[in-house]
Amino acid sequence: MSSAFGGLIGASQALSAQQYGLDVTGQNINNADTPGYSRQSADFAAVGPASGVPSLYATQSAATGVQISGTTRIDDPILDGRVRTEHGVNNYAQTASAQVSGVQALFDEPSDSGLAEQLNTMWNSWSALANNPGDSASRSVVLQAATTVTTTLNSTSAAITSLTQAATSELNQNATDINTAAASLAKVNSAISISTATGANHNALDDQRDSLLLTLANLGGVQTTIQADGSASVSLGGQTLVSGGSANTVAVTAGNQLTVGGNAASTVGGSAQAYIDTLNTTLPGYSAQLDAIASKLAGDVNSAQAAGYDLSGTPGTPLFSGTTAATITVAITDPTKLAASGTAGGNLDGSNAAALGGMGASTTGADAQYATLVSGLGSAVASASQTATVQASVATSLDAQQQSVSGVSIDEETVNLLTFQRAYQASSRVLTTIDSMLDQLINHTGTVGL
Repeated sequence: MSSAFGGLIGASQALSAQQYGLDVTGQNINNADTPGYSRQSADFAAVGPASGVPSLYATQSAATGVQISGTTRIDDPILDGRVRTEHGVNNYAQTASAQVSGVQALFDEPSDSGLAEQLNTMWNSWSALANNPGDSASRSVVLQAATTVTTTLNSTSAAITSLTQAATSELNQNATDINTAAASLAKVNSAISISTATGANHNALDDQRDSLLLTLANLGGVQTTIQADGSASVSLGGQTLVSGGSANTVAVTAGNQLTVGGNAASTVGGSAQAYIDTLNTTLPGYSAQLDAIASKLAGDVNSAQAAGYDLSGTPGTPLFSGTTAATITVAITDPTKLAASGTAGGNLDGSNAAALGGMGASTTGADAQYATLVSGLGSAVASASQTATVQASVATSLDAQQQSVSGVSIDEETVNLLTFQRAYQASSRVLTTIDSMLDQLINHTGTVGL
């Protein structure tokens, strides 16, 4: 009799266990498309007779059967760490590539309307003037061509300034996003610590933790350590960003560097470092090259002007004012002031204009410098694009590996669903069988003759 009652307890435990398995499987299926969700597995443990307890007593502790021991979150911490690292590198590569491609778009080369063609048009206008130095129309064409060149230099410099402002805004927003994610992680850390201390399930909190860690890796290439209680400690550029339930504040300094809790961070990573490199190296570098081109153009042309004579026989005055791409402008408004003549009083001598027309072929002139800038920029864009493509492939591959470990497979969960369903049905059959036995013993034993 006691064995029969013990069987009821065992069957009841089996029903509960299989029901729990169905619940966990349903949870996995429901979250198959939830970003950051790691599949879970119901853990069962066998229950044997308690040592020293006579089998006469059909207590739950003495029964044989199954019990729920917990729910395991399926993940690979080492793979998770690799994913965060490579995603940080990938976000840096993608952002850096986008930034340098934005610079390339400003120059529009090769084209029929780019600065190279505008410079060529200006030199050709000087050559045309050399053939007819007294023609006022030819002189006006030179001034128009020169104005077109300076306008392009001005607008390109202004566009680089706009890119700088945009990158600065992005870096500041990046810091804000880091602070938001860090504050959220600190709250999750506190909840995980409490759950660990009380023995509560914190699988969902672990998913939130890992999702926030990936966000921080993308934003700043953070370094992460998972503590024994499941909370995450995070550092950014060698400075502590998150520890337990507290988070330090990230700010951007005037020199486009990050501070964490008021302390300067070293080289970070992710999109933050890409914006820092863009602001401190990429954009200033191309701006300086453009300024050098403007300075070279103004210096060479103004020197040639000074060596010649205008239409009235007066020594030439500077054609350009300003020595940077932002400030260069055409200083002459009167076409007769162009120094086309190479000899005093030789008003119809076009030798100086011919010399100016040949400046475009100089290997050290503004044209050559501009060609070097465009060529270098093209190489930088190609290199950045290639790096971004390769790194994206690495990140995608690791994502696939992580998904194979932690992701939900509908086919697999369907099999689990059927397994738990059949086990539940079998446990129910055991329960009804034992009930039938007990009914026979209780209601029908000793009724002979009735």
